[in-house]
Amino acid sequence: MKASELPFEILTQIAHKVRAKDRRSCALTCKGWRYPFQKALWKNIYIHDCDSLENLIDMVKVSQSTSIFRGPWVYSLHVNYYCSAPEILAIQFSELFRYLPNLKRLHLNGEIYKYIYTDTTRSDNVWNSLEILIVNYSAYTERQSTKELPEFINTCNMLQQLQIIKYGDGFRLEFGVEDFNNMHQNLQSLSFIDAEMYLSSDFLTTLNTIPYTTPALSVTSLDINSKKYENHDGEFSRNWNEWNPLWLYYFGYKYPNLRYLKLEATDMCSDAISSDERQTMISLFRSNPNAFQHLETFDLTTDRYFESSDLILWELLCALRVPLKHLSLDATNNYAVDDSNPVDFSRIIQSFSETLETLSLTGFLYREVDQNSVMEIPSYCPFLTNLCISGSDVSLYIDDILDRCVALKQLEICGGRLLIKSRTTTEETDQHQHSLRSLTLEKCSIAPEVLTCISFRCRNLKRMDLRSLWIGESVCEKTGCLLIDMSHTFLKTLKIGQVQFHGSDRVHSYDDWASLVLVSELHDNPLSNERDTIKRTEIDSNYPRTECNNITWLYTYNDMEYTGEETLSTTEISKDEANIAIEYYKNFQSNQIDAISIDDSSYNGDDLTDAWKYELYKGYAELRFGKIQYRPYICESDFVER
Repeated sequence: MKASELPFEILTQIAHKVRAKDRRSCALTCKGWRYPFQKALWKNIYIHDCDSLENLIDMVKVSQSTSIFRGPWVYSLHVNYYCSAPEILAIQFSELFRYLPNLKRLHLNGEIYKYIYTDTTRSDNVWNSLEILIVNYSAYTERQSTKELPEFINTCNMLQQLQIIKYGDGFRLEFGVEDFNNMHQNLQSLSFIDAEMYLSSDFLTTLNTIPYTTPALSVTSLDINSKKYENHDGEFSRNWNEWNPLWLYYFGYKYPNLRYLKLEATDMCSDAISSDERQTMISLFRSNPNAFQHLETFDLTTDRYFESSDLILWELLCALRVPLKHLSLDATNNYAVDDSNPVDFSRIIQSFSETLETLSLTGFLYREVDQNSVMEIPSYCPFLTNLCISGSDVSLYIDDILDRCVALKQLEICGGRLLIKSRTTTEETDQHQHSLRSLTLEKCSIAPEVLTCISFRCRNLKRMDLRSLWIGESVCEKTGCLLIDMSHTFLKTLKIGQVQFHGSDRVHSYDDWASLVLVSELHDNPLSNERDTIKRTEIDSNYPRTECNNITWLYTYNDMEYTGEETLSTTEISKDEANIAIEYYKNFQSNQIDAISIDDSSYNGDDLTDAWKYELYKGYAELRFGKIQYRPYICESDFVER
């Protein structure tokens, strides 16, 4: 069969898979190919200036009087044009949509939505096929009640997905309860809302009407980033915001079938919620026992934890026994931890343990200042696959995590300690094996036996991210090596940087950190249970690398040149220079006697990346893996607050 004789159905499939440039070439190949490839070209239209928009209008109108009308071919239209003046007649732009009867997706940038006559488009029913609308609007210089954008949105009566994106500094589009009610009265098929706007904090006139609101049964996903005003002008940046938790009271009535709810409300400047107001909100929350009974995902970002997260979590979601599968709370305030009140991690686990699949807590304090307790996992979590705990004073037992979260695939701990109750050895049975595949440890204090336990129990581990780790154990005085045995771990990827440990106790104080790290791997094939008889005598020998492949040597140093603050940077030592370290540690004890301090006059401090040669006497840590498939990625620098 010749190419020109290919069936129309096959040509159509090919046309939708090739690039736009190739579609143009194919459309000119022969007469039989012209129609399917031209049709594919018209499916997604991108407009970048006024001329191309006018050309589109003319082409569509002209084609209406020909044998091939191209208007029905357009399924997606993206007008990426930020016009400041009506360079085209509004009536022309409005009429364009009459000729696009199959338009399903419309993306408008800038203020161009203002040039669509809503009366014309509403009366002519031009939006009968539109399912997805994305609007980028410019922030306002003054706070105002803007109706143009809501009025335009409300004309798209068959809309299923709505995305509103703000660009520029200033005041955001403001929505109140009545605005939502009006929108859903017009858009009864809407299921997905993603908006950058300001949720009005004024419920004075609408609070009593909320229980009688008409439910929007089709809405299953709601994502709102609420902020009143923002200005990002360098050091003069200023943002302010007000947030009223009563919006959750409204959403509970308005969206009974909601499955996904994401809210962001930061830069608070309003007065604190009084105890009377808090009690009123609690009573209102609990007056609707059917609220959020289908909610699976809740994601809240706010810099007022106690007034927002705590209130919503315990007095609404927990009190109503909402069956959450995915919970994410972020209390980060100005890139710092919110230390106003500690979050009750154990209570969260206990409340949602039967349904929770992912849990992410970021920017929290996890214990009182005068407490030294370890966070507990009080309940069995059979479905938990992703766990992220980040903030200050995180303190967890790795045993508890692995024993109670048996389905866990991804673990991230940032800002605290990871401990172990009992040392797991290779003699223990297979019942302790775990399916963890990804591990991130950042700004953590950890003992070598914890990493060894993870290596032994989590033999499916494929990705590790180790950053800003403090390993609280000293090197062997005989070899100068602190061996961290992870020989059961066969990784695909390793990210590593800012790893420090205690050096030789004989030479310096216990608080003086050493920073020379060797990443190595075994030459052997992956260990099986029958091959756990690896020569452990090699570990404590003078030559601990005889059966290993040295992948890279890393050195971490304090770099204050640019920030004036303690910034730890990590550099990779070249292969040639690494030989200096290898030879040095062959005779560590004798070389240590003649150790040269970094404060010695022979070191001028000009090149911090070269300072490792003057710290050889402190010893080194060896992270020994079974295998690493790809070369480790070096995380070069990180601000560290000990």
